[in-house]
Amino acid sequence: SQGFRALLALRLLRLIRVARALRLLHEFKVLWMLVRGLTCAMSTLGWAMLLLVVVIYVFAIFGVEIIFKVYGDKFENPDTRAEVEELFGNVPRAMLTLLQMTTQDSWSAFVRPISFEFYHLS
Repeated sequence: SQGFRALLALRLLRLIRVARALRLLHEFKVLWMLVRGLTCAMSTLGWAMLLLVVVIYVFAIFGVEIIFKVYGDKFENPDTRAEVEELFGNVPRAMLTLLQMTTQDSWSAFVRPISFEFYHLS
């Protein structure tokens, strides 16, 4: 009878531990919903990033062809001409410049010199 009571108490403790674990699982239900929502949103964010890269790539080609190749020699200030070559000299540089413009990362620093000479490019 003494061993049976000890076994019964042990089973009761196990039952309490299981009930606690089930209660915690119920508490983490909201957390798992958030994790599931984030993982489902990853594919959408990936497509949005791909679309942004394609748009920046297309406009970088336009930037190199129009700003650097057409207007590159027409800048009177040699510093501005060098800056335009640095920013729009090739497609990867132009993509980085357009990404800076998209995120507004000190974009006015390289737009101002260009806009002083050719206001319609800004």
